[in-house]
Amino acid sequence: MKISTISRRARIAITVTLVAILALPSTALAATSTQEIPGNGNLGFLLVGEIIVWAGFFAYTFYMSRKTNDLRREIEDLRALLKAVPPAGN
Repeated sequence: MKISTISRRARIAITVTLVAILALPSTALAATSTQEIPGNGNLGFLLVGEIIVWAGFFAYTFYMSRKTNDLRREIEDLRALLKAVPPAGN
């Protein structure tokens, strides 16, 4: 069974797009008011924290997908080696 893979450039493009989409509401929220509302002085820090968390999440997801692909290739190589080895009983 062959699982289709997405190219590295496509993964990066999808990741950047998702980060941008997820960060836009916070950016809009942080820039909506020109007057200072009490308690909203730290929205910039909230935005930076949110971006860091999402970037970390997508970096981890990318790392795990790479590891999964490496393991899948290694399993396929081991199966090919097992098929090439003659049975021990002969």
